[in-house]
Amino acid sequence: MVDTFTNSYRTNNEREFYVESGMLGATTSPQTANQIQEASSRLNAGVKHIELELISPELFDSVPKQHFEELKRMSELTGSHINIHAPAQMDLAGFAKEGWSEGKRKEVEESMKHMIDRGADLGAGTVVNFHSSGGIPAFEWQKEKAFGETEIPPEGKRKVFVIDQADSRHQIAPLEYEEREYFGGQKIWSPEERRKMLNKSTWDQEKLQLFNYEKEKAEINDRLRMVDVQLKPLIGDYEKLNEENLKKAQEILTKQEREKLDMLIKQREVMIGHVDELNTHMDTQLQDLHDKFSRFAPKKERDLFVKEYDKKFGDLIDFSKKELQYSKDQKGLVEKYGKNRREELMGELKKLDSKYGESFMKDLRDEGKEQKRRQNFLNIIQSMPTPNRYISTDEFAKDKLSETVSNSAIYAYNKYKDKAPVIAVENVFPDWTLGRADSLREAVEKSRELFADKLVKDKKVSRSKAEEISKKLIGATWDVGHITQLRKFGYSDKDIAREAERIAPVVKHIHVTDNFGFSDSHLAPGQGTVPIKEQLKKLREGLGDEYGKVAHIVESGGFASQFKQSPRLYELEYFNSPLYEMKAGPFWKDVAYTHAEYSMGYGIMFPEKHFDLYGAGFSGLPQELGGNVPGDKSRFAGTPNQ
Repeated sequence: MVDTFTNSYRTNNEREFYVESGMLGATTSPQTANQIQEASSRLNAGVKHIELELISPELFDSVPKQHFEELKRMSELTGSHINIHAPAQMDLAGFAKEGWSEGKRKEVEESMKHMIDRGADLGAGTVVNFHSSGGIPAFEWQKEKAFGETEIPPEGKRKVFVIDQADSRHQIAPLEYEEREYFGGQKIWSPEERRKMLNKSTWDQEKLQLFNYEKEKAEINDRLRMVDVQLKPLIGDYEKLNEENLKKAQEILTKQEREKLDMLIKQREVMIGHVDELNTHMDTQLQDLHDKFSRFAPKKERDLFVKEYDKKFGDLIDFSKKELQYSKDQKGLVEKYGKNRREELMGELKKLDSKYGESFMKDLRDEGKEQKRRQNFLNIIQSMPTPNRYISTDEFAKDKLSETVSNSAIYAYNKYKDKAPVIAVENVFPDWTLGRADSLREAVEKSRELFADKLVKDKKVSRSKAEEISKKLIGATWDVGHITQLRKFGYSDKDIAREAERIAPVVKHIHVTDNFGFSDSHLAPGQGTVPIKEQLKKLREGLGDEYGKVAHIVESGGFASQFKQSPRLYELEYFNSPLYEMKAGPFWKDVAYTHAEYSMGYGIMFPEKHFDLYGAGFSGLPQELGGNVPGDKSRFAGTPNQ
């Protein structure tokens, strides 16, 4: 268990705030696969919580499996804990440079399982840390008014990045806050208003395409009826035409009438083919509209629509499908028998009509019913609620990440049961997906919910037990340095500390680092301006007794690489840690820079000149300082000195 920073043991001579050195962890170097040597170095320095910084996929897979087992033995021998930082390039939602794909999400899920297995090699309950985002933008924040603007963007969102979740390309587009001057006055377009407008205009265009198909089909049917009217004096009812009737008609018609007959028959065949194509397009468009409505329409609005129109809409859909199938069957017969076997064709067409039933054929050919059906159909389509086709990348990532995490947690639980590693999802930068407290917390809670649902359904675990396991295995890593990047958008230290307060209930792991709020420079605590202590206090308040179980991993690799020295002394000084395990002085802040005093000796009790006169060995010291007594007897027991 990690001891918490506290002031509960404070006396008049002690500091108000300190952190014991035993609770401060450290990372290994991300530049070498020799993690055993790296871990040994940290253990030799007295570090009790070590995080293997395997942030490169190539580095991760360069560490032999046996090394993880050896690291486990080292941790058991020293009473320490070793955790894993998974590769930083992974995006748990399934995003990549080329966009999002379900295939990529599943690939990341398999990678997570591989890393969970390595975490299990280190022992029960090992924390495996994953970044929440691989760099996909979500928002551009703005806390204060920009120059020339009259208002602050709603919720501080200057720009929102949205993704087209219905399109296979899943394109990402930015929607920006804007103040425009119109003749009637100023109009403010927030990113959310733009998103709603984009959804509505796209949906209206798709419905309009369906209406255009329907309109074009109606126009062709009108022309077909006109052609049939012109054909009737020449050959009678076209539907009853056969080879014999056509031959007799051609014998009595003039040359001009025969030419007209051929032209009308060709026109009719072309128009029938066009109607068939339109039916196919309409069916595809209708299916596409229904799919988007079913998957992306807001649940409340969708339920209301289904309640009011389900029966009518279902009947129209069924009739439309039957009409399309009839058209396909009819076209197939025409292609099979052709013009030269018209008598056989007419016989087969009559059989087809019988197959579909008299009632259907009557409704199909009834002009009045067709117009009424068309109008009902268009009215219902027009009443369909607008789907959320375009949603923010943050919302999209929340859904996809929760699926990946819950599936991986199920894998871990099935394989390792109570000894399964803990999955901790880390906030990265606040303008990336799931980079702020509210979004990350919702993603963690949704992951837990999906995980619990699967345990209840597949493993027949009780709901309360499933929720308990989900809270144990899935949580968040809070990086106090990453969230401080809010400062570049105008946010204050109080705003940043409030983020820690919001995320606290789901935190399982903490990363401590320092910077100035403009780049993730990974300085030692106290060397930048990150409100570290303020955030830790909020986390302690939110976690309560659980806070003492959370490792604090200090990420000061930037300082170490730049200045070629260990940041450990600076870390202990910043947190004012006690020099000894007891919760009392002296503190590292007092003794951190007193190493020069030791070389000056101990004053009159142990003057420096004795080293010069007698050397550094005990044998040359005066008797009063522990040197040898003259003669062959000791002064204590009288026994020989040798």
